[in-house]
Amino acid sequence: MSHFLWNGLIRYNRSKTGLSNYERAVFSARDSRGRIVGGVIVESYYRETYVELLWVDDASRHAGLGSRLIEAAERRARKRGSRLLHLNTYSFQAPRFYEKLGFRRFGGMRGSPPGASRHFYVKRLGK
Repeated sequence: MSHFLWNGLIRYNRSKTGLSNYERAVFSARDSRGRIVGGVIVESYYRETYVELLWVDDASRHAGLGSRLIEAAERRARKRGSRLLHLNTYSFQAPRFYEKLGFRRFGGMRGSPPGASRHFYVKRLGK
């Protein structure tokens, strides 16, 4: 069902913009036993790439894995000609992490969820 909905939206957007370069990519990281310990999902369209999801297992955090996954997403975005990489994160997740990687906060919402906030970030990749 979700695939059907995405295809409908892509067809509509293509009819309005003439662009048809939508692509979704998944990068994963595995430990020495082959278990997935992290990953990132990105969606590229027009000349931008959106980080839909970044996750790193608790035991694998603070070892540079998240940075390497975002770097992989950025390489993919640059290869596709994206001018920017954007994402959102919650205050209890990783705002400072993204700022250290060169993302700039451009908006937010307080109280979503209650007691926390949501932050929107962008990183310019080129002209």
